[in-house]
Amino acid sequence: MNFTGERVVLGKSKSLTENEHLARYHFAAQLVEGKQVADIACGTGYGTQMLARNGARGVHGMDLSEEAVAFCQEHYSVPNATYSVANAQMLTAISDNSFDIVVSFETIEHLPNAEAYLNEMARILRPGGTFLVSTPDRRISSVLYCFFRRPANKYHVREYNERELIDLLSHRFHIKAYYGQAFVLWWFVFWPVQVFIKAACRILGTTNARDFKDNLYSNRGNVEVTLKKTGFRIPKYWVISCVRPG
Repeated sequence: MNFTGERVVLGKSKSLTENEHLARYHFAAQLVEGKQVADIACGTGYGTQMLARNGARGVHGMDLSEEAVAFCQEHYSVPNATYSVANAQMLTAISDNSFDIVVSFETIEHLPNAEAYLNEMARILRPGGTFLVSTPDRRISSVLYCFFRRPANKYHVREYNERELIDLLSHRFHIKAYYGQAFVLWWFVFWPVQVFIKAACRILGTTNARDFKDNLYSNRGNVEVTLKKTGFRIPKYWVISCVRPG
């Protein structure tokens, strides 16, 4: 399966991108022992396998792509993991209250109907269960959004800032904790600063320039999921822990 930029294929994407994705699953894997888990938009399956191998009673990985699901079954099959083709906005084959934990990383920004998606996440989750959701902060991922009003990533339908994301999630879930990856100082988020830094690095075109930019906006490669502590730093990616009201 080729890496297109939409789904990570381990060994075929940038090491920083792989590390960002793997760190999210390492974080989730701490919570799954003995649990029934859904991995929504599981991509190529490496994360589903990680969750299964860290003590989950069972993990069901779901993705919209038939090709991705076939890749999962071929490369990341383990006894307590299953894979199926499914639309995250309409999980018709999944019964209500099926899972203790629903993991859905880098999904919501791809979907035209986020409301339907969140309704489904709440429906398949048992009361008191945990929903882990991650998404990039628009202020970093789409520097010129204020002018173009669309995400910079061609695969993204809509991206969110912190307030928008929390407001959306709070309609259906209690927010348990705010986490993030690669926190940067707030003033790095201003679009003139980002345009200057990123344009200068692109013009230079050297490996050192690219690495400088990547390190600057990834906290020097530290992509561990950590608790948000102050309002003076903004994460490249949000990871929000939610609870379905019981």
